[in-house]
Amino acid sequence: MGFLIVAVAQTVFGHFWLVAGMVAALILGKGIAAAISGRAFGYARHARLTMWALTLPQVAATLAATLVGYNTLNAAGERLLSGEIFNAVLVLLVVTSVLSTILTEAFTPGMVKEDTLTKAVVI
Repeated sequence: MGFLIVAVAQTVFGHFWLVAGMVAALILGKGIAAAISGRAFGYARHARLTMWALTLPQVAATLAATLVGYNTLNAAGERLLSGEIFNAVLVLLVVTSVLSTILTEAFTPGMVKEDTLTKAVVI
């Protein structure tokens, strides 16, 4: 376990832009998707933000696909995905899981208030 933490830390510091780019691309992509679909369905701002926060975590399928890619070898015996990519995905899993929890906690009360105000106006 300790070796894994050291390997991931080395990847973060040695390939910072790879890790940061993967995390930023995922966060931005999920945000754009939530904004577009939320507007298309007429959701309020906090509902769109909550939807974004709830879609952030990348765990089961991402880890499974990465493990398959990491364990797949070509004819020359080289891995399909390098150790740096594997470690960057591990960082992505942790960051998105923690960030999603924090953001959901922050955005949900606003969504409930907006929903209550909308129902009060309709009645």
